Amino acid sequence: MTTFATTSRQRRILAGSVAGLAALAALLISVGPFSVGAMEARLVANAERALSLRGHDWASVRFDGQRAVVSGAAPNDTVRADALSTVAASTWSGGRVAGGVTAVTDETVEARLQRGFVFRADMAVNGRVLIRGDATDAGARAAIAQYAATTFPNGADTDLTLVPGGGSAPDWEASAQRLLGQLARLDRGAVVLQSQIGALVGEAANPQVAQSVASALSSMPDPYRAAWIVMPAGAPTVSHVEDIDACAVVIRAAQGTETLRFDREGAAPSPLTVVALRRVSRAFSACPEDAVLTVGVLREALQAGLDEARVAEVARLVDAGEGEDARVVVELVQDQDAAIGFNISTDED
Repeated sequence: MTTFATTSRQRRILAGSVAGLAALAALLISVGPFSVGAMEARLVANAERALSLRGHDWASVRFDGQRAVVSGAAPNDTVRADALSTVAASTWSGGRVAGGVTAVTDETVEARLQRGFVFRADMAVNGRVLIRGDATDAGARAAIAQYAATTFPNGADTDLTLVPGGGSAPDWEASAQRLLGQLARLDRGAVVLQSQIGALVGEAANPQVAQSVASALSSMPDPYRAAWIVMPAGAPTVSHVEDIDACAVVIRAAQGTETLRFDREGAAPSPLTVVALRRVSRAFSACPEDAVLTVGVLREALQAGLDEARVAEVARLVDAGEGEDARVVVELVQDQDAAIGFNISTDED
């Protein structure tokens, strides 16, 4: 049998070696290539690259060790879920020793909460109004429904959704009622209240009504402001769209509630979509000179040349220009909820 004896000096040397190795390991973990900071930087780079490849420019990611935290305003639940799974798979999952993504925390919010409340009302030729969108609270929702029922003689169909966690300025309800009151004076039209901007687009019986509506909207409850495009019968349009933000809300009002789509698997937009595209084109003509309207056509590639044919048809309907100075541009897009979408920017963007 073999025995090992150690002197006190040997024991001190052994203890010192163990302590030195521990110190070296701690140093490597703190500042070396295997440090927590270096690992997080690598994980962030991989996650950001994966999100970019999937078109999730709205999302941001940070890491707490190997746990990812995704934030940003997600356009919808499907896109949010894809972004979360993209981050989870951006570096192998493994475990803590493997150095991959071990967990993903969802801190995203719905885009509707970030951009503020969106409320809209559409009135058809029969005078009945359809009210949809967000409400600040149950009291405001009930007050809007009651106001619409008494203001529109042919009735109102009100269905507003309470947005948990949202908020609004104190005079949101008064601003919504101001817009509804002026919409009731038109033959047909629509209003949208988004964030702190209200927009009205519609047709009036005569120039006097158009001017009166414009006057009423020129002094909205603070901090709200309004844009309007009112087309009186047999007279020039009365309009006021002061900036890019107002232009975006005007376009939303002009778009209407129709689902923009193409006929079956063809290149021609549906009849209601044709009307909506022409209405948007007319509304955009009232926007500032530095505004650019980009019309996105969803790339579907159902058959060769179909996407390009759809772009050409939409461009014809919205009077799209050509070249770098064009104010209306139609292009194919990859990620979009609808077959046709709109975006407002400036010519400097």
